[in-house]
Formats: sequence, C-alpha cells, structure tokens
Amino acid sequence: MGHKKPTTLVACEIFADELPAVPAARDPDLEVAWLPAALHTDIDRLKAEIDVVLSDVRGRQRRPCVLYGSSCLPDATEFFGRHGAQGFAACNCIEAFLGQEERRRYEAEGCFIMTPGWVRCWPAITAALGWDAVDVRTNLGRYAKIVVLDAGLHPLTDEEVIDFFDLTGLFVETVQLSLDHFNTLIARLLDRDGS
Repeated sequence: MGHKKPTTLVACEIFADELPAVPAARDPDLEVAWLPAALHTDIDRLKAEIDVVLSDVRGRQRRPCVLYGSSCLPDATEFFGRHGAQGFAACNCIEAFLGQEERRRYEAEGCFIMTPGWVRCWPAITAALGWDAVDVRTNLGRYAKIVVLDAGLHPLTDEEVIDFFDLTGLFVETVQLSLDHFNTLIARLLDRDGS
C-alpha cells in the first residue's frame, strides 16, 4: 500500500531502458520527467534543470521524487529537500543497479562500471566534458577494464563494443544484470510495494 497522490519522478536518461522495465515504476499515476544524461558534468546546469521541473511539479500538486544521487549532485539531499522532493538511496546510477557492496567490489577490482545506456551516452558526456580520444584514454587509464551491466533490454551490438574498446583501449566485459535491486530501490523511493 503506497501513496495515492500522483507522483512525478525526475530521472536521468541513463535509466531510460531499465526504469520502464521494473514493476515498481508501472503505475498510471507516475509520470517521468527525463533529463539528458550528460547534465551531471555541469552541476549548476543540472540544478537549474531539476529546479525548473520540481517547481512545475509542485505547482501541479504532484509528489516529487528524484532519481539522481550524491555523486551526480553533491548536495542532493539538501537541494531536493528545499523542493519537498524525495531522493533515492544510492550515490549514483551504478549503485542503484548493484547496491553499495557490489559496486565497491567491482571498483576494488579496477572496473569502470557502465550500462549499455551509459556507453551510448558517452559521446554526449565526453563532449560536455570537452574530452577528445586522448582525454578519454587518460581519464580511464586507471581502470583495468570496463564492465557493462546488461539487463538484456537493449544490449550493445558487437560493433558498439568494438568501437568503445577502440576509443578507450580497455577490455569491455558484459555482465548480466538483474533489476531486482533497482526495483526495490524504486519501490522504496515511490513508497510502493514493488510488485
């Protein structure tokens, strides 16, 4: 038994494949306001975009929730609180999918963790950062490999994997991702039972 008030979830497009696939997000009273994936590269712009959406949500008497973590927006809790919005219990999208312990395990093994959506958004992210191919390799040089968490919704093609390897110089390993943890996190955020 959850909230009856219609909810608007402000979400990064990085979740565009996975969010519609989890039972907790299937609700006729839920609308999703998608924001571009590269916004986290410019904190002021990210805040401004979220601020516009949350102001609109409050004006329409909807319950605001936000799918951004403290790694994307360091003062997320305080910022969302000013709007009466609820944030999610993860520092970033990878932790939202894996949980903190599993994320830390991969990171301890020197993995740069991504999803197919992340790989596809990478050109927009690197453009926003002003990176060229040399910058990409320099900034990812500390990693042993790239792990792509794939829930099987929109898998990378062989060509996309090869192109990403060519860009980064890092081995790309695809790991099957269960959306159970993400569904639980979304259910808690939206205060729903998740089934």
